[in-house]
Amino acid sequence: MVDVNLLESLRISWRSITSHKLRSTLTTIGVIIGIAAVITFMVLGSGFSESIVGDIEDDQEPVMLVQTQTEPEDGFGIMPVETPIYTESDIETLEEIDGVEFVAPEGSLDVIQTGTGDEQVTGVVDVQATTDDAFEFTPFVEGETFDEDAEDEAVINEPASQVFEENVSTGDELTLTFEDGETTTVTVTGVVEEEFGGQTPPHVYVSAESYYTTTIETPDGDDERAYPLLQIGAEDFEAIEPTQDDVTDYLETDSHAAELKQDGDQIEVQTVEDAIDQFMDLVNQLTGFVAAVAAIALVVGSIGIANIMIVSVTERTREIGVMKSIGATKRDIMQLFLVESVILGLVGAVFGIALGLGVGYLGVQLIGWPMVYPLEWIAIAAAVGIGVGVVSGLYPAWRAARVDPIEALRHE
Repeated sequence: MVDVNLLESLRISWRSITSHKLRSTLTTIGVIIGIAAVITFMVLGSGFSESIVGDIEDDQEPVMLVQTQTEPEDGFGIMPVETPIYTESDIETLEEIDGVEFVAPEGSLDVIQTGTGDEQVTGVVDVQATTDDAFEFTPFVEGETFDEDAEDEAVINEPASQVFEENVSTGDELTLTFEDGETTTVTVTGVVEEEFGGQTPPHVYVSAESYYTTTIETPDGDDERAYPLLQIGAEDFEAIEPTQDDVTDYLETDSHAAELKQDGDQIEVQTVEDAIDQFMDLVNQLTGFVAAVAAIALVVGSIGIANIMIVSVTERTREIGVMKSIGATKRDIMQLFLVESVILGLVGAVFGIALGLGVGYLGVQLIGWPMVYPLEWIAIAAAVGIGVGVVSGLYPAWRAARVDPIEALRHE
């Protein structure tokens, strides 16, 4: 009587797989593609998250960002709303709240072209109007903030300083061309560090007092300047939580913004930590979407493994009959075919992980993001590969175990 142990099953299964190399390779492609897709996205997503978040929590300042958000029609993610609803009256009231150190409004200007010397760039640099308070916690690479009463001064960030062939620095002049054709020349007084892990677009900041002219009619019937974005600084970290609650309560109930915002829009008062959490929620949603797409490839892969195992049962009917005739049990036969299908699934997972890490590595190197190994997802991918092998091999193994030995020995 023969007893087929696990080691012997591994040897026989591996011999069967390697004797049909092309067929085995094609069988595992679905598993490889599905797992590689998930791993690639996780490497890119982790690199992107790390590049933005990085050590940002270590450098946090007691600052809150006030903006309007809405949910897109497709219901996926969060979309900022650039509607000017935060009026000067709102800003003055916010400045009186206990714990608030400053309120710095921010609004975009309709600048279409930025130049220095004989060089011009169109639609590349975003020009924002704000106050000098906006740079209270922002590190300067060089220089200092502008004078709010000066019309000929500006602050730029590092990406804006590198837009032109010759880097712009403190003391250089920039020419701003507005949509209506008017131009103005400003002198750079300072360059601030780029934020969010190097993902900040080129920005030029000028005085809101001198350049921002967007006005609306308030619910009280007055005409006031209004902004789409506010930056609020708290006195210290201990004050930021109660201050955030008070600011949120005012903006959602008693402010002009509460009446001016559109139905479906939401006023958000976020700290850096809140923004990071929201960003990670979006990444998780994207991960779920990619995992769902990859699951289709895994289903295809599992069908491929099941199909080839059924073919293998047919091809090896006589072999099964011989094994049963010398004492192999149904359990031994099931084990043999299950081991073979698990090996195919595991090989698909290993190559899928390797391919995903390779493509992900090339991607982050090209973009300039850090390489982060998603160890949790690598472990999940290996488990999925084994699971696919087990599930897809169950029926063929059961079918092989039920083969009648006499009929099998007659099989040609």
